[in-house]
Amino acid sequence: MKNLTEPQPVRIRATLGKVAYVILMIVTSLSFMALYVSPETFVVFQWIGVVLPMLLLCNLFFLIIGLYKRSWYSICPIIALLANFHYYPHKFQMHRPEEGNLAEIKFATYNVREFKMNYNLSSMEQIADYFSTNQVNTICLQEIPADCTVEDLKRVFQNMPYVVKTGGKGKHFQLAILSKYPLDSISTISFPERPNCALFADMVVNHEKVRIANCHLQTTNWNQVKGTLLYEEHTSGSWTDALSVISSNFRFRGKQVDSLRSILDHSPYPLIVSGDFNNTPVSYGYKTIKGDLKDAYQEAGNGYGYTYRYFMRLYRIDYVLYSDSKLQAKNYRTGDIDYSDHLPVLVDIGMN
Repeated sequence: MKNLTEPQPVRIRATLGKVAYVILMIVTSLSFMALYVSPETFVVFQWIGVVLPMLLLCNLFFLIIGLYKRSWYSICPIIALLANFHYYPHKFQMHRPEEGNLAEIKFATYNVREFKMNYNLSSMEQIADYFSTNQVNTICLQEIPADCTVEDLKRVFQNMPYVVKTGGKGKHFQLAILSKYPLDSISTISFPERPNCALFADMVVNHEKVRIANCHLQTTNWNQVKGTLLYEEHTSGSWTDALSVISSNFRFRGKQVDSLRSILDHSPYPLIVSGDFNNTPVSYGYKTIKGDLKDAYQEAGNGYGYTYRYFMRLYRIDYVLYSDSKLQAKNYRTGDIDYSDHLPVLVDIGMN
């Protein structure tokens, strides 16, 4: 008969498993803090927002194991999954596209990656043909090469008579707005901490003005650091440096969106704010720019939402936001083309 007075062996593995359940639940459940806490204040929450898809998958895995073992610790992943109700509408929508809608603004935003395909062949003409086929009449482009001129864009995008472009010089990427509608009141918003910028223009549609904002926020620099991390032998220091660089870029984007928000708040016209934000929907940057604007994907999207072709297609970082007082998204879709690491976002926007 077993002597109950004798010390029992500690079940270290089971204890560590329970601790892992609890820690994973707490970290995953804190994802909403990324929406409210500036990265300048505490950058860790932004990292939670970035890795949230993986955290949710881990919780789902733990839930399956817990249910199989009939463990009451299954409540931990359930809490974590339910705590992220704010995230799921940003990834899954079931709106039925409006057939034959008469939206006045056939809008698109696209990070064109310098118009470079494989072997550095230009993709400009293919992209122009794609937008023409889809009857797009207003386009916001990011990462235009510095040597690409307004005349170059007009020559290739022949059905876009109105073209404006940031006036930056040197090697930095530029932004452009192209439209069949007249554009005026052009302004470039520069960010002193980094060469990224935003381009504003007022567009006249049916005798009413709509303000277009084309934004390209600070990049993560992942493409620049991944080669060192993945292929060099001694990478312990490189990982530390990479995390530091990406964390710094979170902070830069925090400053940039604060600047943009103050400008957007003073717009006298309805807004369409679009571009490559380099932020997930669970981030301070996205929430700050969105404010009271509507997200076209949430209002008119259908199916799984992503705009970045790599990282297992986990991320939506290109957006079209708009003022719902005068505008309404009728149809949202992404283009199935591979001229960039991003997908083009196409939105049919009607005027109320």
